[in-house]
Amino acid sequence: MNDVIVADGDVVIRRMRDHPDDYELVVDWRNRPHVREWWDPDDPPLTLDGAIEELRPLTRPGDSNTACIIEFDGAPIGYLQCYPWDEEQAYLTEVGIMVPAGAWGLDIFIGERSLVDRGIGSRTVRLISDHLFAEHDASAVALATETGNHRAQAAYVRAGMRIVEHFLDTDTRQGQRVESVLMLRDRPAGTAAAR
Repeated sequence: MNDVIVADGDVVIRRMRDHPDDYELVVDWRNRPHVREWWDPDDPPLTLDGAIEELRPLTRPGDSNTACIIEFDGAPIGYLQCYPWDEEQAYLTEVGIMVPAGAWGLDIFIGERSLVDRGIGSRTVRLISDHLFAEHDASAVALATETGNHRAQAAYVRAGMRIVEHFLDTDTRQGQRVESVLMLRDRPAGTAAAR
């Protein structure tokens, strides 16, 4: 089965497989300090059963919400999920932000600490954004990150995004809702959608 969504040289984004190996990767990464610092910081450590419950629905082909594994130089190194923001209206209303109709969202982390600050995150965000513009006719790609996560924000700026709004997310840190920014990359002019 060809589960590659998009690739560029040594960076590959593939669909996450409904297989223990992929769930175990995500559990390991999500419980590493450099990921836990920013990904649902108040949640308890992720377990294998928790990962299967959370992510199995996102591994089904044809589902618009898609869980992905990022590979670099042939090895799995991180996680990405993408989804249409139009399906997240309850969340958008709760946090009080707006995204353009037809926009897609992303969540991403590099799980291998030794590969952070190597430009792979920026390349991955640019690559998946270009794919969403071309294959899903996305009007924009938008993601949220904690205000203090300057490393991630710099990576997203290198991928063509800009900060458009500040808000309080539903994620919590020490019981308080997290101050966050919404970052957006507009669809490039002249980008043709897939037919």
